[in-house]
Amino acid sequence: MNYQPFPWAIAIFLFFVSFVLFISYYFAKRAKTAKSYFSAGGNVHWAVNGIAFAGDYLSAASFLGICGMISIAGYDGFLYSIGYLAGWIVALFVVAEPMKRLGKYTFADALDSKFNSKGIQLFAGISTLVVSMFYLIPQMVGAGTLVEPLLGIPYWAGVLMVGTIVIFIVATAGMTSTTYVQFLKGGLLIIFSVVLTVLILKHGISTTPQNGDTPYHEFQELKLTDNDTLELDDSSLTISNVWELEKLTLVRIYIGGEETIWQYSEEENILKETLFITSLSDC
Repeated sequence: MNYQPFPWAIAIFLFFVSFVLFISYYFAKRAKTAKSYFSAGGNVHWAVNGIAFAGDYLSAASFLGICGMISIAGYDGFLYSIGYLAGWIVALFVVAEPMKRLGKYTFADALDSKFNSKGIQLFAGISTLVVSMFYLIPQMVGAGTLVEPLLGIPYWAGVLMVGTIVIFIVATAGMTSTTYVQFLKGGLLIIFSVVLTVLILKHGISTTPQNGDTPYHEFQELKLTDNDTLELDDSSLTISNVWELEKLTLVRIYIGGEETIWQYSEEENILKETLFITSLSDC
């Protein structure tokens, strides 16, 4: 599919990418120690950290993964999202707090300080990469799918570009730049979610499509009393034409002087009003 890039969309995208890269460059000069790189030096404000956590939770992987789980598993898929949040709290107290007391910043370092085993380090590194891969796949799918219509570039190029930017952000300044980038994303998500909610509530919640002053036409169904002759239950209406096509049967009915085309459903024994575009010749 060919997409036509919108100049304003490209300008906004480049602005945010440039701003994010500037944040990474700024904090990279200040990340001189392992503590600064892995834990942001412990100097991130609690409000910034909280919004960054929200931005991390409301990611493309979450939206795509949870929607997919709900569509496949139903309510059990929804419970998976709750389990993910609960597991985060458990990891915070059971894993993060002991590691903080040990003065270590990675799970592999914490295990190595206790057992001094290269095999454990190797297994911890491999397991981290495997888990991260399954987490990053939905992220990259979301990135490529979004960038493709936004910038009009191929899907693979969008994945490559976003992946390169993310690697640069994480590799240069570590947790500090990552936290502030997530803070920026989380703040934008919260602001625009509030704006979207207000606009929805302002215009009212309705399942009927709104198209300005054009009235919405709700397609109707007509009952039949005889399948063979296509006799209508409503005696005030008369079928004027019948088209026996290869896989469907269409009929013409004039209602209030207006032509309408209906599709015959043999299973339900009804006629369903259709939106027709192709002109049909008279029988």
